[in-house]
Parts: sequence; C-alpha cells; structure tokens
Amino acid sequence: MGRRGRPPQPTALRLIKGDHHKSRFNSDEPIPRGLPPVCPDDVSDNVREIWDYTVAEMEVMGIAYAADRDALRAYAEAVVTHQRACAVLKQSSILVKGRHGNMIRNPALQVQRDSAATIRAFAQEFGLTPSARTRIEAGGVTEDGEQNPFSGTG
Repeated sequence: MGRRGRPPQPTALRLIKGDHHKSRFNSDEPIPRGLPPVCPDDVSDNVREIWDYTVAEMEVMGIAYAADRDALRAYAEAVVTHQRACAVLKQSSILVKGRHGNMIRNPALQVQRDSAATIRAFAQEFGLTPSARTRIEAGGVTEDGEQNPFSGTG
C-alpha cells in the first residue's frame, strides 16, 4: 500500500517556509551531486529536444541534478507522447467509429489526458509550473545561472 498524505518537503524548503521544529527534520537527508543530468544515449531526437530545453531551464533555476536523470527522461517521454496525441487529434475527430459502427471517444484523448497528468506531476516535482516555483527559493541564482555571492546578506 502506498504512503498516505502529502509527500514530505525537502528540509531546506521547510526552513525557507519557516518550519523550525528541528525534531521533524531528517538530519540525514541526502544531498545530490551538483552535476547536471546527462541525457541517455538511447532516446529519440524528439525526447532529446525536450530534455535539452528542460535541463537548460532547470540549470538556470539552480535545480538540475544528476540524480534526477530517470525522472527527467520520464517527463520528456511524456511530453513527446502528449505532442503525438495532440497531432493525432488535430488530424482526426474527437469521436471515431467504434468496432460495431457506433461513435466512440477517440482513444488518443485518453493518451493525451494520461500524458498530461504525468507531465503535470513531474513538472510539480521539478518546479516547472508557476505554482511550484512560488514554493522554491533557489538561493540567489542570477539570470545567467551564476550563484549570487551576496544572496542572504541583507
């Protein structure tokens, strides 16, 4: 059975938000290496394009880590699947003839919806939505992606 309730927030994020109950923090929380994720070699060109764009944006925000490689791949694959489903729907109708000649909902709609849900879930995890970004403080990363040495000094 899965875990119940909201997923726990990283300790740094909880401190930023003002939760100072030290007994509730995981003092052994793992910290990922500061290396950007490397795209696997076996992805399609479409997935590579989404990967490169997403990682570039995450690097600017200071949240791209090698540990996120597989989750980023799943995100990029979902984006490509969504794009393909949208292309199918653009060329066809929302309703199509079913096996018995009756009109049914186009199966591409379900593919589109499922991939959109996957995209939304991963985007929330990576801080790639407007609401997710309001909950993240990147610690003084400037527009060009450099760390601001004066952040937090007043």
